[in-house]
Amino acid sequence: MSNVYGQNDYEVMESSSLKINGSGFNLKKELILKSFGKPTRIFEPKYECGFLSEDEQGNKYFSLDYGNLKFTGNKKEGYQLEEIHFGPALRCKITFGKKLISHTTTRKEFESITGVKISGSGKTIYNKGADDAYIFTFVNDRLAKIEYWSPC
Repeated sequence: MSNVYGQNDYEVMESSSLKINGSGFNLKKELILKSFGKPTRIFEPKYECGFLSEDEQGNKYFSLDYGNLKFTGNKKEGYQLEEIHFGPALRCKITFGKKLISHTTTRKEFESITGVKISGSGKTIYNKGADDAYIFTFVNDRLAKIEYWSPC
C-alpha cells in the first residue's frame, strides 16, 4: 500500500516515507556533519514566516548549505532537510518508502512509487497530520528538486 493518501484536492504522505541515507529528513547537526562533512557555507536564513522563521518561532535558525543539499534548523529542534537538488553529483541515497529516487526518476516512475499524479512541473504533497509539505519539481520529465515548505 502506498504511503501517500488522496484527501480532498491535495495529496498527503507520511513524512517518514522520505529518507536520506536511511535516516529521516530531520537530523541532528552532529549526524549531518559526520555524514556530509563541513558545509560549503553556514548562514542564518532569516525567513519572514513559517516553521523555520526566527520571527515566528522565537528561535534562531541556521542553514548548512552543501550546494545540492541544504539543512535548516537549530540544536533544539534538529535540522530539516530543506532542499535537495538532484543530479549526477548528488552522492547520497534518497528513498521514498523503500524505493530509490534520483535525478533519473521519471514523472511516471515517481507516480508509480508514490501513487500521486503529477501535472505540470511539480506537485506539493503535505505531511500527514501536519501543515507542512514537500514540493517535488520535475525538469524535462525527471525529478530535479525536493523543497520543504511550511505555511506563513
